[in-house]
Amino acid sequence: MTPPGRPAPDPDNVPEPSAGPRQARGRTGGKGGYLLGRVAKAMGQRFKALMREAGLGDIGPGEGRVVYLLWRGGSIRQGELAAEAGIDKSTLALTLARMERKGFVERRAAGDDARGVVVSLGPAMAARAPAFGSVSEAMNRIFYRGLSDPEIEDLESTLERILDNLE
Repeated sequence: MTPPGRPAPDPDNVPEPSAGPRQARGRTGGKGGYLLGRVAKAMGQRFKALMREAGLGDIGPGEGRVVYLLWRGGSIRQGELAAEAGIDKSTLALTLARMERKGFVERRAAGDDARGVVVSLGPAMAARAPAFGSVSEAMNRIFYRGLSDPEIEDLESTLERILDNLE
């Protein structure tokens, strides 16, 4: 709250946290993070609805990416799956344990490495996985609807730069 008699701060002239006192943020920007948050939430809600419609509503958060990668690529070592899914190894291990209990995946020792684990889809999920591919394609059509190829390239390039900034 601004004390009486003092002007309210100008929201368009707020210094960035790393900027010195005289370096101010420009007049553009400021709501990108908010919009990305809303987009992520809306995507999650739409994806869940599409999954339910396809009879895949029992696939939990974090499990869909694993199913998709295993469906597209077949059996894979657990460490490679973690890297491809962008999930740290300990989180993936917990996710796979839950998925194994549901019969979604199977894990077995790698033949050439006693410590290595190979992950594959369980038979019931392997039969259902093509529906997951259809849901993923539908989600992409919805996400990119109305955008031209150059706009899609610009969007993805910008998002990659933002991600690089944050990582």
